[in-house]
Amino acid sequence: MSEQDKAQQQRRFGGRETIVALWEPFKETLISVLPVVLFLLAFNRFILKQPLPNSRELFRGLVLTVIGLWIFTQGLSKGLLPLGSTVGENLTASGNTWVILLFSFILGYSMTLAEPSLQALGLQVEEYSAGQVSKTLVVQLVAFGVGIGLVIGMLKVIMGWPYTHVIIPMYVLAVILAPFASKTFVGLAFDSGAVTTGPVTVPIILAIGPALASAIGGRDPLIDGLGLVAIVTVSSVLCLLVLGVAVR
Repeated sequence: MSEQDKAQQQRRFGGRETIVALWEPFKETLISVLPVVLFLLAFNRFILKQPLPNSRELFRGLVLTVIGLWIFTQGLSKGLLPLGSTVGENLTASGNTWVILLFSFILGYSMTLAEPSLQALGLQVEEYSAGQVSKTLVVQLVAFGVGIGLVIGMLKVIMGWPYTHVIIPMYVLAVILAPFASKTFVGLAFDSGAVTTGPVTVPIILAIGPALASAIGGRDPLIDGLGLVAIVTVSSVLCLLVLGVAVR
């Protein structure tokens, strides 16, 4: 076999490997989305017995959803997750706990502002409250809460505090504050906790926490590095509940 034939064969094999590498995650995305779509279509057709408006536009939107999710998951696996792990492993190189905590707050605050679901929640609240509760207030408070929550979570990893000693008091405090908060803010506070666990925030936190724990001697990535998402969630809830108590 000539060198030219070998080169052509390698290109063919390389092309197949690329196709397989792209097809597998696309297939996983399709499998995860398709059952939900089929269920909604079947429920609308056989239970509600309603026609689909703009079915052609709907189909195009569903195709774009699958493609968009596939591209996004590829970006996570190739970009955000490795970046988060690298930063988490290198955080201890500063040798300064205050630097780590400042970094954690800025990261938590800034990445929450990028959450599309939080922006949507803020707009919805502003609309339903007729402007009494502004989108800016909701977004800024939730972002501040996530920043504080990530600081608490990273401090837990650094100090080796038991997880239950951190998360249980936070939940108890949320339950105590809820009856004293304005009714407008109670449901909003707990819903805000859900939107903070979005596609931007969660992958970064899940990558940084275990990576930081791995870089600190005597820490277990599974025991000490995980659980930060829940701490961040409750922290954002607490921030809005405190505001609800203040304005009542």
